[in-house]
Amino acid sequence: MKAHYWMAGLLAAYAPLALAQDLVVLGDSLSDVGQPGWNLKATYAKADGSLNSLYDEHIAKALGGTATASGKGGNIYAYSGGVVVGSNSPGTAIQPNLALQQQVSNYLAAGVKTDALHIVWGGGNDMAAILTRAQASASPTAEVLASTGAAAQASAQQWQTLKQAGVNLVVMPTVPNVVYTPSLFQQFGAAAAAGFGQQVNQVAPGQGAIASAAFNQAFQAASARLNAAQQTSQADFDTTRAQVLNDTAAAIYASPLGAALSQAGISQAAFNASLQQQYQSFTASASAATNQLNSATTSAVNQVGGNVVRLDTNALFSDMLAKPEQYGFNNTTGTACSGSTAATLCTPVDQAAADAKLFADGFHPGPKAHQIMADYLLATLQAPADMAALRALGLQSGAAAADFVRQDSDRNRSNRQPARTLDAVAAYQHDTGGDGGNIVHAGAKAQLSDTWQLGLVFSRQDQDQKSGHTRVNAKTNSATAVVRYDAPQWWAGSMMQINDADYNTRRHIQLGQAQLSQQGETGGSSLGAGVFGGHQWQFGQTRLSALADLMIVKGKVHGFAEHSGGATQMQFDEQKYTSLRSGVGVEAAYQAGDWQPYAQLRWVKEWRNNNDNVRAGMNGSHFSVAAPANDRSWLNAQLGVQWQPAASPWRAFAAAGRDFARSGHSQTSLQIGVGARF
Repeated sequence: MKAHYWMAGLLAAYAPLALAQDLVVLGDSLSDVGQPGWNLKATYAKADGSLNSLYDEHIAKALGGTATASGKGGNIYAYSGGVVVGSNSPGTAIQPNLALQQQVSNYLAAGVKTDALHIVWGGGNDMAAILTRAQASASPTAEVLASTGAAAQASAQQWQTLKQAGVNLVVMPTVPNVVYTPSLFQQFGAAAAAGFGQQVNQVAPGQGAIASAAFNQAFQAASARLNAAQQTSQADFDTTRAQVLNDTAAAIYASPLGAALSQAGISQAAFNASLQQQYQSFTASASAATNQLNSATTSAVNQVGGNVVRLDTNALFSDMLAKPEQYGFNNTTGTACSGSTAATLCTPVDQAAADAKLFADGFHPGPKAHQIMADYLLATLQAPADMAALRALGLQSGAAAADFVRQDSDRNRSNRQPARTLDAVAAYQHDTGGDGGNIVHAGAKAQLSDTWQLGLVFSRQDQDQKSGHTRVNAKTNSATAVVRYDAPQWWAGSMMQINDADYNTRRHIQLGQAQLSQQGETGGSSLGAGVFGGHQWQFGQTRLSALADLMIVKGKVHGFAEHSGGATQMQFDEQKYTSLRSGVGVEAAYQAGDWQPYAQLRWVKEWRNNNDNVRAGMNGSHFSVAAPANDRSWLNAQLGVQWQPAASPWRAFAAAGRDFARSGHSQTSLQIGVGARF
């Protein structure tokens, strides 16, 4: 039951992404959901024997479908062991589908799904191959530059092919730093053992193999602590690995080999320091190579153009290492399973302990990390649509100020303002749509003659709106000038308006159990012009009026960048909007002494479609996402009363309004105000 409600909430939260969309994935074991006749899905089994879900399976569910391997007729073309560059894996000779380019070809042959969400995630196996070659190369730096450059160009070519085939947007996550995986630490230990054996062989010929075996035995024994240790920070992670190296050195010096080293003038402290330095050099080189591959790939795919989402999974992975408790982990150095989950089915006895580990095996993240990755991807794609609320608030603020000015101007029909007088007005309005908003209006109308009136009203608005996972606060200052002409049975007027707004955004991101947020600030402005008028019929104390108005607004929201840092930080480009909004309606009013109750019904029509794409940026990439469809027409009903004694310069009014058939923004408003004539 809980899972049912969780999925229903997820589908509702990401509704804009679920419209007529499928999921297509190309990549490696991180995405391979189980190709027939190939490796297992790289995760472990739950207590009931079913395998945990990978990130793309979570995404497929959020989009309303299922993730099925291409070998079973589905759209997940990823193969465990996949590489961006085919030559980076000898396995491509046995299984050509390991090459992502071949996966692209297979997908194109099956028919491109242009409305699908496409993910291309590879490079982890390429990075491991690049590091291995660099370690054995006489020129490691040159090897890394050449190999990462080749991988970047291959990724760009794959995107180019998909783009030419009609794919509009691709998600291409970065490669996490593989040096933090348990298998790469073991690879370092093996390399250190080999290097130690070579050094021993130089001073004691024939003893190198024995020395290597002794080092490896000590390293493996010390590594046992990796599964039991607990970490709460990146520093804990580093300390745990450093302790493994320290224990390795201590074990060697507790053996006869240590005595020989001491006699040769190499102390345990010096040996340990050298080992620690080798590890630091190894991690620095791997980090630099990872950054080089990621930056080169970003540059290469940007040259191809189009909508590319470069999720910064490298930064996300680093954040999980830095704050594991926040994400639900207590161990980032060990593994839930001793062997590769892609090769052997693993069912941990202690499921809770396994789930608390970052890694399922030496190279693959566990189920919690996959859920985090899925949440990260969906939150990123949702964010631009959420930010469309800024331009919607810009339109709403201008319309609210214009509506008040027009309505207060029309009150002149019930009790005509004498010529050469000034009518000051102040009002407070509360909107209950969204998270609510408050508006203060203040201004004056000068009656120039019996028929001509000139007015100016200033409005200050404070509006809150929840859009998807984002809360937006808009503070808007408006100045609206109005001129009108009153004939005995009809009237007409025009207005000019300028609006200036400040926006604050707080985007909520839930990654697994982690609750994160991003904040941003920006501004915007708009100019508006409109006309309005009406015709009235008098029936005793009852007045019936036909109303019409038309308003055009052009505005923009300035581009801005979120500033909370981390992998979820995004940028949003400038948003421009144009609104052409009309209103037609009727009003019935009754004069009862000093009181005048009235009822108004108005049909509002928006003639411009303001759901243009919102363009966003992340990690050096740029992409556009369609904004939610805006309301095109709705009905506004208003009930109000005005009090104005004939012998008094004072007046007061109150009104309640409601929008019907309008899905968002202000739906109910309450207004009170006072005026005085001089």
